[in-house]
Amino acid sequence: MARVRRRGLGLGNELLPWARAFIAAQVLDAKLLPPAFGMNRRGYWRHFRTAPDDWLAHRALEYLLPVVEFTEADYLEHGGGDAVVALQRFAEARALHRRRTFLLVTEGLWGGYYHVDAAREFIRSTLFESRYAARNLLRLRARLNPERIVVGMHVRLGDFRPPQASADYRAASNLALPLEWFCSIADRLTQGLGPRLQFLVVSDGNEAQLRPLTSRVPCVTTGDLPDGDCSDALALAAADLLVCSASTFSHLAAFLSDAPYLWFAPNLTPQVEGCYSLGERRGERERAGSALATAVADYAAQAPARSRGIAVGLDGTVPQWLADYLLERHALKRWQTDLVRGGVTAMPASPRR
Repeated sequence: MARVRRRGLGLGNELLPWARAFIAAQVLDAKLLPPAFGMNRRGYWRHFRTAPDDWLAHRALEYLLPVVEFTEADYLEHGGGDAVVALQRFAEARALHRRRTFLLVTEGLWGGYYHVDAAREFIRSTLFESRYAARNLLRLRARLNPERIVVGMHVRLGDFRPPQASADYRAASNLALPLEWFCSIADRLTQGLGPRLQFLVVSDGNEAQLRPLTSRVPCVTTGDLPDGDCSDALALAAADLLVCSASTFSHLAAFLSDAPYLWFAPNLTPQVEGCYSLGERRGERERAGSALATAVADYAAQAPARSRGIAVGLDGTVPQWLADYLLERHALKRWQTDLVRGGVTAMPASPRR
């Protein structure tokens, strides 16, 4: 069971411990319980078809059953890294497979999405099977032109602090990014790809707040789709390119996506050899010693020309290879080149004798 505290958190924050609980359920061959979304102020119990008073049952279970907690300290003690391995070691150390009845609980945002990679499809299917996602995605599908590349933009405004000086963004959260950053990116991409682009804008901002962007480039918005939390995350994840806000919702969309994504460069933390990361990786770095530094040094030594996560400064400059990549990715996604969807392919030439 993923424990919900106080009035709950946003979707990306709630899904991370839920994914960890899912992995624990598979390791222990146990029943998975959804979080007590009845406590969440965003009303996620409606999306995931749980009871509004589910928190009462959760409290009763913690009172009636022996409780075993899987904490960040336990995760790090048993190796960190992949949660599957850490949970297997944790279960063996606690002899959990020999116990008949107990409640394993976990909470917190530690570990990041890397450690729950094994739960990626669980997260995707959970979002899609939520009450409103499929309906909203079908409506959104009718708005998007399949002949154009989709650039998904997550513009977080409403409940975040206003934009600040660039230096204040390093490793910061709950801070709105400058709207001109999104506009600059749109300008740069349009210069290279022109009418082959369409922009999918997911935002909690109102029409007036978004007008500097929506009046600049052709945009499809989702603000009129009710209960769009889950469908918005899936729509962003399906885009050919994702432009992120400094939020856990963008983390979630990027985690579920296989496409490149752009991140606001001033939000990143310098590591070694000119490499940057999200945040400080507190705890895991302290426990793992030099493992992170070694991994970063190895990456820097290879001098890769491309990364899926791309740092972009305030001027919106994107790498030159990105336009060619987007054109190739979109061409491979078209149904006309897909045999199983009725498309065609070229026959390879016979070798000469």
